[in-house]
Parts: sequence; structure tokens; C-alpha cells
Amino acid sequence: MFTFLQFRLKHGVYLKNEHGTKKFAEMSMGQLIRKATKKSAFYREMNENMLVEKANLRMRRDEVYERPTLDAGGFFSVRRELWANTFLIAVIVAAAIFLNVISVEYFIDEAATLSNILRWTAAVLVAIVLTAGGMIISERLIASMMPKSAAKDNQIKHNRRVMLILWGTLLFGIELLILGVAEVQATVLTTDGGSTLLYLGFIIASGMLPIIAGAFRWHSMRYIDRYKTTRVLRQIEGRLAQIESILRQNEEYESNFYKIKSIEYWDMVNDFKTLKDNINQKAGIVEPLSGHFAQNYDLFQAEANKRYTQDIRDTTSQSMRKLSLVEGQQSNVGNKLGQAKMPVTDAKPKSVPRPVPTGDSSGAEEAEYLSLQPIR
Repeated sequence: MFTFLQFRLKHGVYLKNEHGTKKFAEMSMGQLIRKATKKSAFYREMNENMLVEKANLRMRRDEVYERPTLDAGGFFSVRRELWANTFLIAVIVAAAIFLNVISVEYFIDEAATLSNILRWTAAVLVAIVLTAGGMIISERLIASMMPKSAAKDNQIKHNRRVMLILWGTLLFGIELLILGVAEVQATVLTTDGGSTLLYLGFIIASGMLPIIAGAFRWHSMRYIDRYKTTRVLRQIEGRLAQIESILRQNEEYESNFYKIKSIEYWDMVNDFKTLKDNINQKAGIVEPLSGHFAQNYDLFQAEANKRYTQDIRDTTSQSMRKLSLVEGQQSNVGNKLGQAKMPVTDAKPKSVPRPVPTGDSSGAEEAEYLSLQPIR
């Protein structure tokens, strides 16, 4: 009753018209197509941005696959080892800086008369420089000493020899400075009743801790590049999976919105037609609906489908179609947009046992999606 009252108050002009059912159906059809097209344009614009990002991610993934990476087991193993090495390096560096600060502070106090703040500030800065310098030079020296496959070339051998001499000289100089400063503090410890073992331990620890930290850092740097490459690859693959999920969800949302709205508007047209038929019967008016889409549900849905098809083609941007065309030329038939088949290279690292991925969706699904037909 309230629905019929609403029709009389809101659409009374259509009830009085001789062809009111057809005109009301046309008005309802226009509202349905406008709402469905607007919502579809929103989702397809979002999909276009997702597809562009997906294509860029796949290009990036192709580049990353050309670098050495780790398999799943090696990735987590190396990650645990890197965390452990990082913790050890931090502890060793902190201990080395502490010992050097004590030694340098006493050395500065004996050499110059400064305030406590300046003395401790200078001691901390010098200790950091000595510890970091010893660690980095040790790492470079170990890296230069390791044999390389390309070392057969005479020029490369000569360069390695020069680098060994350079890093060795620098390490010797900085260790000599650390040991000299530590020897002064160690002497003070022994004069105050300390043992000879404490004297030797203090000097050896001050000199060896930066070298040990450099060795751990060199060991970590052997795997850091592959670990970072693998982590970037995992992030790219995770984002690609997320984009796939978003595209599927948008497709479902678009389809459900069209279905729900088309049924709602047909119910409204059918209710209006019932009221109009009663009014026409009382007034002795016959409104022919033969062949018109307001006659029954199937004709209404067929007309909505035809108009929605045309409108959604017009609202789909040309850039999305061009992207689809370019992607189709670069990939096999049936690959999803943004999922170009990856070229297989012979120079794949041995540490990557996984095969090079190709398109992962069926041709039937892609043909349905890229055809830009109305979703029903």
C-alpha cells in the first residue's frame, strides 16, 4: 500500500499518461544504467591502475630474476645467520669502543689538560674512529685475500696484490695505534695490583675485537646481496598476489552491484505496471506493451544488458585497451593482463632452483575479462 501511495505522490504524472508504463520504464532503465555504469567505471579505473602497477612489478621481477637469489630454505637460514651476526657485531663493536674509550681517555688526560666533557667527548670520537677503521679495513683485507675465479688474468692478480699491500699496511698502522694506546692503560692496571694476564688480555682484546668484528661483517656480506634480492623478490610476488586478489574482488563487486540493481529496478517497474494496469482497467484504457522491455523480466534484462554493454565500453579508458593490446603482443594467448611470460635465460644462478614463472591464469578467464562485456 505504501509503495502504491509513493507512486501516486512521486510519479503521478506517469500514472495519468496514456503511455505511462513505457515512459516510467524508460526512466527507470536510465537510472539503472547510470548507476551501474558509474560504479563500473569506478572499479575499472581502479583495475586499470592495478594492472599498470602489476605490469611494472612484473618487469621489475624479470630484472630481479637475473640476479643470484636464495631458495625458500636458504632464505630463512641466511636471515637467522644475518641476525645472529648483526647481534655479535654490535656486541663486539660496543666492547671494543668501551675498551678504547678507557684507554684514549687516560692517554688524553696524560697528554693534555682538558675539561671532563671535552676529554670524554674526544675519547669517544677517537675510540669510534679506531674501532670502525679497524673493522672496515679488516673486512676489506679478508675480501682481498679470498681467491676469485677471474684471478687468472695478470692485471687482476696485480691489482689484488696492490690491494693486499694497501689494506695490510692500513690495518697494521691502526692496530699499532690501538695497541699503543691500550698499552698505556694496561700498564696502569698492572701498577695498581693487576696481574700480567690482565695486562695481556686488555691489550689483545683492544687490538683483536675490531678484527673479529670485521671478520663477522665480511662473513655477513657474502650473503647480504642474495638475501636482499630474495627479499625484494618475495615482496614483489606478495604484491602481485595482492593485486590479483583486488582484481577478483572488484570483478565480484561490479557483478553483484549490477545484478542487485537490475533486479531492484525491475521490481519497481513491475509494481508500477501493476498499479497502472488497475488504473487503466478502471478508465477503460489499453496500453499495449507487446515487444517493449517493460512487458516481462527477460525483455527488461536483455535491454539493460544491451545498454550496459554500450555504456561500459564508452567509459572504459583507451589507455586500458592499449595496455591490453601491448600486453597481449608480449605474452602468450590466455595470459592475464600484466602477466607477460618471462624470458628464460641460460645464465640463471645455480642457487635458484625454482623455474622461471609464466602466466598463471587460463585463457577462458582472460577472454571473458578483457572482452569488456557487461558482467551478469
